Amino acid sequence: MPLTREKKELIIKELKDELGKSSSVVLTDYQGLNAKDISQLRNTLKEKNIKFKVYKNTLLKIAVQEIGLESLTSSLTGCTSIAFGKDDALLPIKLLYKYSLDNAEKFKMKNALLEGQIFFGEQLTRIALLPGKEELLAKMLGNMKSPISSFVYVVSSPLSGLVNVLEQIRKKQSE
Repeated sequence: MPLTREKKELIIKELKDELGKSSSVVLTDYQGLNAKDISQLRNTLKEKNIKFKVYKNTLLKIAVQEIGLESLTSSLTGCTSIAFGKDDALLPIKLLYKYSLDNAEKFKMKNALLEGQIFFGEQLTRIALLPGKEELLAKMLGNMKSPISSFVYVVSSPLSGLVNVLEQIRKKQSE
């Protein structure tokens, strides 16, 4: 049953709103997935605050054109689903990449909009393999802590040497 003009306008408005407030948007091809698989994927993503919906390509192209991101849908064909990430911009790409590895013949990532930039193909794989925000913060904190720890060791080294010498003298005198 074809959509009415009003329904199409509502869908385009919804798409523009979602595109505007999302930190990342991932377009995927779900050609080989059945309804059960899509539902499972949707629920998995929903737990991580990622919205996953299926839209008609023509409506998606109109919405993207109206907000000035035509290159996002330049090569749009086939069955398209979209994941909208709100909190962590990399999380949708990472989760969908992992899912695409497990379901390579049925599911592929097409392209993504990540903080205003559009990424395709191999770029998505590289982004998906980046460490997470928490891991990067932990590494940075470790790198910041390392010079301080080294400095404390260097400063305390002569003092511990002096303490060892005094301890040896005390032992010698007590004998």
